[in-house]
Amino acid sequence: MRLAKPTLLLALLLWPLFAFAQGEIQTYVIKKGDTLWGISQKFLKDPYYWPSLWSNNPDLTNPHLIYPGQEITIYDGRVQLVPVAETAAETTAPETRPEPAEATTITIQRAGRGFISEDEFNAAGTLVDTTDNRLLIASGETVFLDIKNLESVQPGDLYSLFDVGDPVTHPLTGRKVGYLVEDIGTVRIVAINEEVATGEIDKAYQEIERGARLRPYQPAQASIDLKRATSALTGTLIEAHDSKLAISQYDIVYLDLGSDDGLQVGNLLNITRPRDASALGLNTSGLKLPDVLLGAAVVIETHPRAASALVLKIAEPLYRGDRMSTVLE
Repeated sequence: MRLAKPTLLLALLLWPLFAFAQGEIQTYVIKKGDTLWGISQKFLKDPYYWPSLWSNNPDLTNPHLIYPGQEITIYDGRVQLVPVAETAAETTAPETRPEPAEATTITIQRAGRGFISEDEFNAAGTLVDTTDNRLLIASGETVFLDIKNLESVQPGDLYSLFDVGDPVTHPLTGRKVGYLVEDIGTVRIVAINEEVATGEIDKAYQEIERGARLRPYQPAQASIDLKRATSALTGTLIEAHDSKLAISQYDIVYLDLGSDDGLQVGNLLNITRPRDASALGLNTSGLKLPDVLLGAAVVIETHPRAASALVLKIAEPLYRGDRMSTVLE
């Protein structure tokens, strides 16, 4: 199956553009309400640089919370925190409440592949027949559809037609959680019969045959406004858009959180992995070290029990099983 990589706005595709000439050292004192997101935008013209800013400054225990009075230096396209006394941070910490980042819109183009959860798959309908004996079905043709909960279907309703691909198993439990799917067209309901619905093929992206599955149509959003999450959620990266092993920047991934969990399109996600103790670590047995921050992603589509996300930045390749958590600050 073919895959078209997502594309972003030109500004997002570029690496950080420096606000100051390279080689010139600038100093900035953090003010109340500043966040790493905002600092990355202000000095590097790239709000998505903040995971690197955080990982380059181990004094930051929270990847989004910083304190008034702290100093940073900007030099040669890098932002560096000037360490301050721990007591100073404790004194000023209660004063700060990070403010929302300025609204940012991401433009996305993506192919018709996706993921469907096991529950959605079991609830999906089926294209069972046509009005003639032709094998392949084209736009404008009449078809008959076996749809669960037929009483809730109305003439004019639009459904997506899809082919079912490989099953997806949860990387941590081994349990089957759904399937990779590929959209092949849309069908509009024209009549409700006793046991089936009559439909007309609205669009055919490729060959459509009997046995194609269908689910309520959900239009792909061409642009997405970033939206702060309202609750702390942590899930697992369960698969990549093209089943690749090492996942990179601008890949689409699927996670085991959905709208039923409170996840929304536009929510930002941290991608992390448990940190292993180094070979020279002292008395680390039984101690939980801070997770490794691997990158950031934005939710681009939600379903009740699953979601799709676009990887915005990475510090190293991502893999199935990595953690994905909502960004609250």
